[in-house]
Amino acid sequence: MKNTIIKLASVALLLGLTACQEKLDNDNNNSLGNLSAVYMNDSNASVSFAKSTESGSTKFEVRMSNLRDRKETITIAATDFFAEYNEKNTTTYKMLPASEYELYEEGNTANKSTNGTLSITLKPGQASVQVGVKVRPLNEDTYPMGIKYAIPLRIVSSSLPILSNKDVVVTLSRPFKTSVALIKQGYALGVKIADNIKGSDEFTIQGMFLFKNEFHAYNNINVNMSLFQGEMLPYTRIDAGKIQVKNGGGDSPDDWAYSDDIAIEKWVQITFTYKDSFLKLYINGKLIKTYQRPSLKVSPGMRINIENAQTSYTTDRYLREFRVWNRVLTDAEIVDGLYLPADPDNKGLVVYLPINKKEGFKDMSKYNNTTIYRKGTSNSPYGVQDGDNYVKDIEEGTFTPTVEWKENIKFPAVGLETEE
Repeated sequence: MKNTIIKLASVALLLGLTACQEKLDNDNNNSLGNLSAVYMNDSNASVSFAKSTESGSTKFEVRMSNLRDRKETITIAATDFFAEYNEKNTTTYKMLPASEYELYEEGNTANKSTNGTLSITLKPGQASVQVGVKVRPLNEDTYPMGIKYAIPLRIVSSSLPILSNKDVVVTLSRPFKTSVALIKQGYALGVKIADNIKGSDEFTIQGMFLFKNEFHAYNNINVNMSLFQGEMLPYTRIDAGKIQVKNGGGDSPDDWAYSDDIAIEKWVQITFTYKDSFLKLYINGKLIKTYQRPSLKVSPGMRINIENAQTSYTTDRYLREFRVWNRVLTDAEIVDGLYLPADPDNKGLVVYLPINKKEGFKDMSKYNNTTIYRKGTSNSPYGVQDGDNYVKDIEEGTFTPTVEWKENIKFPAVGLETEE
């Protein structure tokens, strides 16, 4: 009988502890009642480098759910959880050695570390602390651009309970130089997808653009510049600060999504993902809007026109990195591949045009896709130019002399920046 009572008491204690932990994990960060715990305020941070020869830095926040009237200690350490993280997010991060960066406490310059571990103390009444990460210039021979290095940090110990959101991944926006194509008004590219790709009811399509001088209005008022035309997507229009994704033949205010990143002289990566009738629009890695559009897919042999070619529906713009996957990229993958070249062997990558001076407009995927060169037939930059009469396919030899290549273009960058 005594043993039975002891066992029942033990079970009750275990259930109580489990319920407490579930309470900590399931409640939102700042709605924990009287419970106090620590957590990472963000799951991602990114280090930017002005130049490849200079250090880069970022910071992230460690928070406490409720104020305390006593000191609390927290230890953060580099912890290689990338095997599990990469599998879950379909990323390929590799841990950067601790010798290449410094951790430090914002506002307390004496508290810093170069061994990947940092202990911090929250004072009575202090709810959060900013932790800085400073990364040294990375040698490309030692740390090739093709390998995505990052810093996985975790709250490993604390005088308070630790919530499940205890990790932050610090990615590296390493400087990268390439060449880009200036495609003139009245010209555009398309792709005919190979017959041997695997079709899919889910997909991702991406392109990176910089509109040089204007979003051209064919009647001085309305813009009819479209992206990613074909059976893969509904009809789209792009204009300063906004994108329309039509739903049938009419126009509706609900069709429009808005972003200040869509502007002249600014790089903008436009990504659509599609699964289970939900079409998601990302601008520069940020989810902007989710549409519901049924019956979309990527199919063998289908044609995708990357942009309009009609003279009145186009403008001078730079273009790079056009990609199509027959799967949905995770949010982490979209951010990870924002400006760096893709790996042609990336899972599900069925179309890949890097668009640089070395490779030209070749498809570099492992499929035999065909690049299509297109031209508007009208000499006028104004007027309604709907229909096939206003555009035609042309030979590569006719298209390429119209293209201007700009070299030593630096990424990441807001606009067209060069670095010799």
